[in-house]
Amino acid sequence: MKALILIGGEGTRLRPLTLNTLKCMVPIVNRRFFEYQFALLKKYGVRDIVLSICYLPERVQKEIGSGKKYGVRISYAKETQPLGTAGAIKNSEKYLDDTTIILNGDILTDIDLNSIVEFHKQKNAAATIALHKVDDPASYGLVLADNAGKITKFLEKPKGSDITASWINAGIYIFDKKVLDNIPAGVNCSVERQVFPGMIEKGEALFAFKSKAYWLDIGKIKEYKQANFDILDGRFRPPFKGAYLTKNISVGEKTVFEGKSVIKGPVAIGSNCKIGAGAEIGHSIIWDGVRIGKNSVIHDSIISNDCNIEDDCRINGVVIGDRTKVTKHSRMGE
Repeated sequence: MKALILIGGEGTRLRPLTLNTLKCMVPIVNRRFFEYQFALLKKYGVRDIVLSICYLPERVQKEIGSGKKYGVRISYAKETQPLGTAGAIKNSEKYLDDTTIILNGDILTDIDLNSIVEFHKQKNAAATIALHKVDDPASYGLVLADNAGKITKFLEKPKGSDITASWINAGIYIFDKKVLDNIPAGVNCSVERQVFPGMIEKGEALFAFKSKAYWLDIGKIKEYKQANFDILDGRFRPPFKGAYLTKNISVGEKTVFEGKSVIKGPVAIGSNCKIGAGAEIGHSIIWDGVRIGKNSVIHDSIISNDCNIEDDCRINGVVIGDRTKVTKHSRMGE
């Protein structure tokens, strides 16, 4: 079986982190995000992966290449213009199997793919959608299904009295290739707003798989931080291990501590960083090549690649983009 991952977006909700780094490549505890999705697929024996790309496609192809480095085989379906979720799937049609696993490119999960595929086959479904239960579905796509699991209605970003359930579209699908007959070629189109509701109207077999697995959309700053901290604190266990100093601290290769410092986890520090004497870092994510000066304090913040935080700075609750210089004695945030 093949998998399709939709990674064509610009990642605007993660800015400034994605001004120079593609969303699929943001580091999560010193591994780029796409590696987590590849590892999930490999765990269930899926090694043929199609990447739907649009934004900065050359950078994706240069970095990931054939996939050999990651133990997978990669094909690329390139959009010349944004086509939406459904349009991107249709654009990938020639690469897909009769049945294909489809993942949104910003979902961190440990869902049992064998279970959802087996459910899909048992129901003889045209498409199966994984659902995740949330406390507040207002920012997501609410999915309603009958007792047999057949989907009856979609509500995108429901409000007030429209919120009658709490199971949302998790952005994980099993598609039979015949579903693509419902999608026009070369047209910007949404599976959530157009294709799935249209299938329901036609009475096609569209089923919901309710999953209790870990699930997180990392596409916003708050959730991006949560993904890192969930791994560091053991709430999510990826199928590979990081380089940990203690339970909830990860430090990348060739990072140097130039004197005594205080690191209060959860903290992820990238590679080739220099941490000055007397520095204090807590509840933060530090990317690669960052210099933190003597006696500087970083708390509840994200520091992107190649930043220079000079001596005696206080940074609290701040997101700093690549290659930023923060001068001595600066105060940022609270």
